[in-house]
Amino acid sequence: MALSSMEAEYVALLESACKACWLQNLYNELGLLPKELPMLVLGDNKGAIAMTKNPQFHKRSKHIEIHWHWVQDLVQEGMINIESIQDPEQTADILMKVLPHPNHKKHTKDMGLAPV
Repeated sequence: MALSSMEAEYVALLESACKACWLQNLYNELGLLPKELPMLVLGDNKGAIAMTKNPQFHKRSKHIEIHWHWVQDLVQEGMINIESIQDPEQTADILMKVLPHPNHKKHTKDMGLAPV
């Protein structure tokens, strides 16, 4: 159970990073990637993103369990890059929010669900 929204986003970044690493290994085994490239993981919580890039102890993060900090290791090793994405560009918003028609149409197309 997360005690803050930042912690929940931090855990979500770790889960996404784990899946990105798994996919990278799969693609490498299938010969679909020429070499190991850092995988890009997008997040929208600035606090969680900052915490992945700065492995120092923070007063606000002392309650976060140690195994969630593996994402910091992945960033330092260069296996993943974590970047911020702003609200209008988040395709996942279509699954969580009511959007104006143009945004809904754009995100539906981005997900590959728009009719051709």
